Amino acid sequence: MKLKATSLAAMFLLGLIPAASHAQEFSADVVYLATSTPDAPSTGTATSPHPSSKLYVSKDKMRLETRGLAGTIMLVNGGEHTAVALFPAKKAYQPLGIGPSEYFRVENADDACADWKKAAGEKIVCEKVGHEVVDGRQAVKYQNKGASDVATAAVWIDVALKFVVKWEDASTGAELRNIKVAQQAADLFAVPSGYEVLKPQKATSKGFSQRSR
Repeated sequence: MKLKATSLAAMFLLGLIPAASHAQEFSADVVYLATSTPDAPSTGTATSPHPSSKLYVSKDKMRLETRGLAGTIMLVNGGEHTAVALFPAKKAYQPLGIGPSEYFRVENADDACADWKKAAGEKIVCEKVGHEVVDGRQAVKYQNKGASDVATAAVWIDVALKFVVKWEDASTGAELRNIKVAQQAADLFAVPSGYEVLKPQKATSKGFSQRSR
């Protein structure tokens, strides 16, 4: 019985390899949007006062660069389930508990509720809304019908990239623009040499994802 369970687990992991190996790598600008309510129609015209960010995605890795005063950078490794905040001005880094739940890759853009629930790390009531166009690209919208004021209320998943290209919560949101599909340099997703662990500050990804994501 134990051998069978091990075999099934191995088959599951092997099944994920084709999806990861064929995942498109890309970079994009993250433009933040102001939203009124989760149920209000999204126009995508009201921009948020938060500075834009830069996103780099390579298979199961992600780099999110903020352009605010702090200039913090987040590195996420989905394969290793790790996240790190970089502080270039201090040449320091801090391990985080989790990465931002708004950005994730899916197996199938038309059937992504299970992937969203896994990425959210909490119970959500996922409902597929349908196909929409985001910055000229085909995407599928999903909404969280039971979203709280701080939870993500809706996500749009790019059909080709199989990645979230837009999200909204009760007060703000973000949209990926100027998407450029290309192989990303490996060093973008690694802690630079010479960086030391930040002390004694305690970093979390919650504040990072809420206002810097």
